[in-house]
Amino acid sequence: MPATFRTAALAVHAQVALKNRFANKVEDPSNPYSNHSESESDSEDEEIKEIPVTAAEAAIKKEKKSKLRRYRGMLLALLSSLIFSLTALLVKKLEGYHPISIALWRFQGALLPAVPLIIHKLYFSKLGNKVFDRVWPWSNLKNLGMFGLVLLRSVLSCNSLLLHFYSLQYMSIGDALTIASSTPIFVALLAKVFLKEKCGLVTIIASLFTLVGVAVITRPPMLTGEESFDMKTLIGSALALGCMLLASISFTVLRYIRKVHYSITTLMFGLWGTVENIVLAFALHVFKSPSGLKEWGLIGTLALLTFIGQCAIILAMKAEQAGPVAVVRTFDVIFGVIWQIIILHSFPDKISVIGASIVVLAVGVCGFRKWLRGLPVGHPTRARFRYFMM
Repeated sequence: MPATFRTAALAVHAQVALKNRFANKVEDPSNPYSNHSESESDSEDEEIKEIPVTAAEAAIKKEKKSKLRRYRGMLLALLSSLIFSLTALLVKKLEGYHPISIALWRFQGALLPAVPLIIHKLYFSKLGNKVFDRVWPWSNLKNLGMFGLVLLRSVLSCNSLLLHFYSLQYMSIGDALTIASSTPIFVALLAKVFLKEKCGLVTIIASLFTLVGVAVITRPPMLTGEESFDMKTLIGSALALGCMLLASISFTVLRYIRKVHYSITTLMFGLWGTVENIVLAFALHVFKSPSGLKEWGLIGTLALLTFIGQCAIILAMKAEQAGPVAVVRTFDVIFGVIWQIIILHSFPDKISVIGASIVVLAVGVCGFRKWLRGLPVGHPTRARFRYFMM
């Protein structure tokens, strides 16, 4: 705080001195800033020299940059949310493709760009071999363990993505993304256990409300008036719930391995996803190559968005805690509903709106709690909403 006050004082002092300097260039007896003697002008010029304007401006710019850096993780998470909602839209548009075949092409967006990226870091940047510092050599058990976690994260993310693609075969984009958006609640619980991040009673209550919201989206007979569950909706909900659970564990692992260079994490994600889906595609005879310019365009866009989204979420997890990043990712729901209405011309029904509202509200409460905990201890807003700190 003293540094901030000193910066502000320097800036104000420099601005006043600069104003005096330009005012004194006009000889006007009625002007209170008028220069009536050469000695006064010289003394003021010397005073200005003692307090350089550039130094004050540089300090102010530095402080603005620090504020932007503070929210860098959240902005990157928002970008990844937008991108992943677009990938869900593209999956819907690729109706004639099996989920495994779509996933195979999508993983090329993580694998192919990661190879030249690592080559650049190795031979054309200051990092050099330091890119592999956290995962190599394996003779160091700590590096071996870290590589194992990188591999585990790749397996979790790959299968979470597969379940997500399968769920989109049975559900609307909005419903599938709503269930997936409950990830932050479980990330917060897992981060408490494994990463020792703070988690309170409010988070536990929010997790219960999240489960209620997910239950509403499954459309139980008591809400629809039907005799039994709609099997298509029930299967889609189960797949989306599995996707959410795997993604929660993946987020937690990614937060733990945040010191591993993002190019390594992205390469392993793309490599494992490619190998797994090639084996599954040919074993199940579901592989399909794009035909026509339109399909190649959709597949290429899907791969490109995958790479950008992966880089954004990995960098976000490096800059911010697992809980807040996952909270921002709930914007998937909002973006997904927008694409569903504008592009697919499908409007969500009342049950979807109710379920989504419960989930988003629960996640929003957790995000608000996180924001409160970041305020100074004596801040009046923190005292006013102290019950959210439980």
